[in-house]
Amino acid sequence: MRIADWSRATPADAAALAALFQRAEAVAPVGMEQRAEDVRNRLATLGPDSAGRTRVGRDDTGSVAAYGEVADMGTADDVLRIRLTNVFHPDIADDVRAELHHWLIDQAKQLRDSRDSARAVLGIRCAENDRAGRELLISGGFALARHERDLVLAVPDEPPAPALPPGLVLTPVDERYDELARLAHNEAYADSPTAVRPDRRTWPQHATGHPRFLPDLSCLVLAEADRSDNPVAAFLFALADGSTDTPTAVLHCLGTRAPWRRSGLATAMISQVLHRARSAGVRRLRLKVTDSNHSALALYRKLGFVESGQGFAVLMRQLTPEADEQP
Repeated sequence: MRIADWSRATPADAAALAALFQRAEAVAPVGMEQRAEDVRNRLATLGPDSAGRTRVGRDDTGSVAAYGEVADMGTADDVLRIRLTNVFHPDIADDVRAELHHWLIDQAKQLRDSRDSARAVLGIRCAENDRAGRELLISGGFALARHERDLVLAVPDEPPAPALPPGLVLTPVDERYDELARLAHNEAYADSPTAVRPDRRTWPQHATGHPRFLPDLSCLVLAEADRSDNPVAAFLFALADGSTDTPTAVLHCLGTRAPWRRSGLATAMISQVLHRARSAGVRRLRLKVTDSNHSALALYRKLGFVESGQGFAVLMRQLTPEADEQP
């Protein structure tokens, strides 16, 4: 399959992109959105100044057959983090893959230069069974960084009761704590090189303003006697999973700030979700965890989560002026 025309992505492309993502996910899953409203939310999260860093490819019938995206993930330790995304129709030609790959790298270099950053790191997902895609990335200087495991858990009839250490309390997500929850989220994920760390503008689409946000299955842990200026010790934001016929909640954001780690907060929040899930009609929980996060992976398996087979690989590449000559 060839591409007859390339253009920027707009909200009007959401339904066609969702159809492409759904078809691609059936063959080589990497966790892309499969509903139009979720694609619109993804594009909104990129921001109006990022439209030029998206690319939609249409075949000679006008159908969307390829998509590319370069996203600014923020700066950590003076390194700009850039997420690359490429999605293809299963029948796309190999040279189209290569063309889009080179476009992504060029756009990433332009983004790095526009941020006056000397160093950047690129991250991209690749399906476990996408051998051609992985070979193309490795030939372009990428290396395997980790595997993301997709885990699922059937909601039990009698879930464990949530329990917290003294001085901490479980509470529903409250708009009064929205900004504090954002700061807690970014602090909890500070050590993850590819995690999204939203600013004030993008936070609503990432969490409470997401079109599939489930407030009844989301919660915060507050410290009654706070150890800092932020009482939010931990958080869990759940989304409805629209990709399956089984009513499923995705544990989209789950994290604990460093002073409260290894205190059972994640177990308590998941237990809270399990207690509320059955009455909400939810029959399964789903989450993603990197295989290098051994403590989290062990915890989820202890709670009964098992692999779904929908995980993917993450490959990364340094982008420095010295490396600009790489393909």
